[in-house]
Amino acid sequence: MFVVNLKRVARQILAFLGILLVVYLIFHSRWYLRRVYPIHYKDEITQYSLEHDVDPFLVTAVIRVESRFRPQALSAKGARGLMQVMPDTGNWIAGELGIREFDPDKLYDPMTNLNVGTWYLAFLLREYRGDPVLALAAYNAGRGNVSKWIDEQRWSGGEGDIDSIPFPETREYVKKVLHLYRKYHEVYRGRWEE
Repeated sequence: MFVVNLKRVARQILAFLGILLVVYLIFHSRWYLRRVYPIHYKDEITQYSLEHDVDPFLVTAVIRVESRFRPQALSAKGARGLMQVMPDTGNWIAGELGIREFDPDKLYDPMTNLNVGTWYLAFLLREYRGDPVLALAAYNAGRGNVSKWIDEQRWSGGEGDIDSIPFPETREYVKKVLHLYRKYHEVYRGRWEE
């Protein structure tokens, strides 16, 4: 009887280990990871990333953190759309892009929002010599705050010093976007075309 029970326990253990292996493979499969880290609005992101010379995975990570791909997203402070652009910022950028008769409600339109938001991200990357940490901090907290923090030596601006960003919201924002940026590169193997 003891031998029979031992065989049954061994079968149950093997079945459990098989289930664990299947679960592990599913949760680590590209199929599953692409559902956890989706890319919505891929054609539009591609268009404006190419047009404004920004890594599309970075744009995607910003969108995921800002709005979770919801074009009608509205923040408590009034930022709108996929990339959560403030109306005043959108108006200024529309002027830079030559968009006539800009209405802040257009920021809810994915095409307009991605054009404006991607342009602004590219602008910040150029302003901060390609440094995504500084650009992301400025995207969230504003260029004036980032300049002030660095001038006052409250933050070095480096990735290794993210925990010193004075605004907790900005600190967490930069961490989340960088994490997602790396995950998107990992899941899609750095290839946007797939």
